[in-house]
Amino acid sequence: MNQYCLTGLLLVLGVVLHVEWATAKPPNKMPDQLPSFLKVCHRNAPDLDTCVRESYEELRPRLIEGIPELYIPAMEPLVVPQVKMDQDSGAIYLHSVYRNVKVTGISKHTVNELRLEPSKLKFILSLTFPKLHMESDYSIKVSREGKIMMMPLLGDGHCNVDLVNITMRTELIGQEYKKNGANFLKINTVKVKYELSDVHIHLDNLFNGDKALGDRMNEFLNENWKALAEEVRPLMTKALVDILRASVDKLFASFSYDDLLPK
Repeated sequence: MNQYCLTGLLLVLGVVLHVEWATAKPPNKMPDQLPSFLKVCHRNAPDLDTCVRESYEELRPRLIEGIPELYIPAMEPLVVPQVKMDQDSGAIYLHSVYRNVKVTGISKHTVNELRLEPSKLKFILSLTFPKLHMESDYSIKVSREGKIMMMPLLGDGHCNVDLVNITMRTELIGQEYKKNGANFLKINTVKVKYELSDVHIHLDNLFNGDKALGDRMNEFLNENWKALAEEVRPLMTKALVDILRASVDKLFASFSYDDLLPK
């Protein structure tokens, strides 16, 4: 599996479906209170988890076009102008750029777990996506001897990726602090785990358009995607954690904890 197409797509998933508000276009003026269509749950309610899931399901139809008031970008399709990925370690030595990234299938997800533990300031979300499709223009440049598992790789063209049965679980743990007399929340700990059952990839125009070499490389990548995915798991996990931490802080900095989850 081409490490950068896979990494780019998984980053996109983390960004959008585990609340990446950073890429969404915010409204011209942030509201003084939460939007009226958001069902607010009380942290001490005995049915908190049920309320939170109902709130999420009510928001779900709006996710397709995005919710700028909450920094949530449009999901279907999700469009990302550019993703850059670099790795010079282990079995992979490559620099690559993906432009005009478009992902479809994000809205057709299942919520496995959505749980809040207010006493621990902990938030847990697990989602499964039956199938995701990504298209983008890619450019893979040589870094030292550009290679994947000792195989040379160089190309500039169009990339198609299909991922099947992707499950992502995110755990956020926060800390309260005072601002302007109100209680706000800052996320201190972010944990991300993901699993997927199958991947198919096709890279056009590998090796300056050499069809024979390109076909062999695409076959190699599809046959070895599991090993390659494991090779980049630490890089992927760290990137997802960094993005999620920055993104969630946007929402919690805009609205107080008492607004988002009142007593």
